[in-house]
Amino acid sequence: MREVRLRYSTASIINSSLNELLQVVVKITLKASLFQEGQGNWIRQIYDVVLKEGKQIEDISDISFVELESHFHTRRVNGHEVHTVMAKNHHELGRIGSTIVDAVIMPDSMIGPQGATLLVRGAPSGVKSMVEGFKSWKEPTRISVVEQAQAPVDDIVSKISEHQSKVFLAAHDAGYFDNPRRISLVDLSHQLGLSRSTIAGHLRSIEIIMANGLEKSLRDD
Repeated sequence: MREVRLRYSTASIINSSLNELLQVVVKITLKASLFQEGQGNWIRQIYDVVLKEGKQIEDISDISFVELESHFHTRRVNGHEVHTVMAKNHHELGRIGSTIVDAVIMPDSMIGPQGATLLVRGAPSGVKSMVEGFKSWKEPTRISVVEQAQAPVDDIVSKISEHQSKVFLAAHDAGYFDNPRRISLVDLSHQLGLSRSTIAGHLRSIEIIMANGLEKSLRDD
């Protein structure tokens, strides 16, 4: 069994046919795939959806490749209304797996404000075929193999935005995390052309994400 995580940047999604989706939703998360039509023209799936401000659940049907079938319920999570729906997905990406029987796109794959994260699991040959299909549609920003011990780390990485990632890597390379520290926050801000508060905010956000991930892993163990 193998798992591979594919990441697409926000720019990649905006410059693709999936941009139409982002005109209606803030975030859409796959919860289950129920049925693949025999000819591979659509796949029935269940999603958790956060709508853009001013949009109604019926507006999902305005997306050319989504056919809304059922709205199960709405709940409030972290201040956002999350709608659980069932729909037929007619997008070309849904057809990638129509002939692959030994790999699937896993629940919690999502498209949102930080781009898209797709998790593929299955036999090595099936996962390879699925990844090649996604690459033929659009080259991912990042592809990573998820081993069981890797999963918590990848979960942390998936929550870090592109801007946060760039600032963190630049700070790391410049020696900000060395002991003793080789560059100050002021010098780092001059080097990156960003305000000191912006850099400090990005690094603090990553620190919180990492601390929460470590706490969860320690409790799970």
